Amino acid sequence: MTDDPDEPSGSQSSERVPPKRAKWFLYTDASSLGIEIAVAITAGALGGYYIERYLTHWSPWTMLLGFGFGIVVAVRAVLRTARAYQASLRRDAQEARRAAAEHEPSAPKQ
Repeated sequence: MTDDPDEPSGSQSSERVPPKRAKWFLYTDASSLGIEIAVAITAGALGGYYIERYLTHWSPWTMLLGFGFGIVVAVRAVLRTARAYQASLRRDAQEARRAAAEHEPSAPKQ
């Protein structure tokens, strides 16, 4: 065990806790999601079109496969962003409970 103040104590010492990020930074993750979705779908469809036109000539199936691949990548991006946001909400709730427990007055002894 080290004397690092950022390292969690107890049974969670093996887990690495990421540094706290500013609230506005969470919004940048969410705002970039729309761009990521559009790029994934467009790249998949255009890649499928290119492969269809110059390599396979399986019209329209190759383009549809590329489009489907883009949709899968976009859904994964949404799930990744949602999981990261849920993890940050859980971490904030734990910190709030910990802070409330520290500031809670102890019961008087009789």
